[in-house]
Amino acid sequence: MGIIATYDGKIFHNPSNKFCIVIVKTADTSVPEQARDKRRYKDHLIRFTAVGYEIPMTDAVELELDGEWVNGKYGMQFQVEQWREIVPKTREGVLSYLGSGLIKGIGEKTAAEIVAKFGTNTLDVLEKHPERLLEVRGITENKLEDIRASFAESRALRDIMTLLAPFKLTPKTALKIYQHFGPACLDILKKSPFELCQMPGFGFRRVDAIVRKTDNRPRDPMRIRGALYCTLDEAKGKQGHLFLGREELRRAAFKMLNEKIPLPEMRVRPEEVEQELDAMILNGSVVSMRDSIYHPGAFAQEDETASRVARMLAEERPPVKDISTVIETVRAEQGLRTSGKQESAVRTAFLYNLSVITGSPGTGKTTVLKIILEVYRRIYPDGKIVLMAPTGRASRRMAESTGFDGACTMHSGLGLVSEEDEGSRTKKQDSLDADLVIVDEFSMVDMWLAGKFFSALKKGCEFP
Repeated sequence: MGIIATYDGKIFHNPSNKFCIVIVKTADTSVPEQARDKRRYKDHLIRFTAVGYEIPMTDAVELELDGEWVNGKYGMQFQVEQWREIVPKTREGVLSYLGSGLIKGIGEKTAAEIVAKFGTNTLDVLEKHPERLLEVRGITENKLEDIRASFAESRALRDIMTLLAPFKLTPKTALKIYQHFGPACLDILKKSPFELCQMPGFGFRRVDAIVRKTDNRPRDPMRIRGALYCTLDEAKGKQGHLFLGREELRRAAFKMLNEKIPLPEMRVRPEEVEQELDAMILNGSVVSMRDSIYHPGAFAQEDETASRVARMLAEERPPVKDISTVIETVRAEQGLRTSGKQESAVRTAFLYNLSVITGSPGTGKTTVLKIILEVYRRIYPDGKIVLMAPTGRASRRMAESTGFDGACTMHSGLGLVSEEDEGSRTKKQDSLDADLVIVDEFSMVDMWLAGKFFSALKKGCEFP
């Protein structure tokens, strides 16, 4: 649905994500009665509310709005999916558009200078030969860069929306694509659309559906690489696998590539998948270790964590006095009975920087933890103890079972956001202020969180 309208006023605007709610006016009588402003205006135009992203807030241009009517909490509003500026092909129209403040670096005075120089060809100059703006008095190299960037962003968002319009891409998603890839985003979408798989919400299957409808080349090497990446991602997300065996990866990607290709002659051949996988290994797109294939990031996390664990185990600990008497005292005071294996587990925890306490339910792991905590308190009265678990429920259960206040989730204790949101985090992770750390349910911890945890442990910290 297309409506020709003009901006009339702002209700809300978020500068960070460019979301806005505006009032627009139109002579289009197709606007539903329940969406219309009930007040009467001298110009007799219909006012209604439009909601979208980066809608130009100036009456210097007309807007062609595409979208749909949505009836919600605040009444019926027009949800804008795409918009296009209609700039009058006159000197006055171009001058009004440039002086509206929509393009960073151009105010009313500069707009007048530009239009005086280029007249009605101004927009063509902006789009095709922006360097000619240096011919205008007052426009420096720095100012030109601001103008080019602002104009390019506006055009890029519109072009992205047009390119992916058949797939109901929202303006918010278009903005995310632009912010992720920058000014080159349109070229990337045209030449390497599977680069979109880097973004949350754009899995291989979604991107593949878009590409096959717009440029159907099912045996394109880029598509094969996308399927190999997707197979690794799904194995990590659904099964928790950091890697797949080479043959398993090849078979799964081969099946994914051909499941929606009806014609046998268009299907990908096994040797083509093998060839692309070899190329990815050679150029470092994936890592092969003894025929186990990793994403480079997953391999780096595993390798770094393994190195930190090895260093902890190799690190010499200061000798600990015989703790038999302390164990016996704690056991008697708390009325605990222990087996030989449980007592051995307690002693081992004080011999090494890292210990793993494992066993099926009912084997006495909680008893071992209680004794370790109490013995540690008595031997190191000034030592700081931290108890953690990967989930809130597990941390609460840990606090209740051990009687130790202050158990927390690992994310909270380490001051972490999620792996997906880590890119927005600027603060460097600090070392964990603890001398003894106990983590329950560590088998539930993924590789990313384990890497963050081990990197936060300070030297000399114990981790039973």
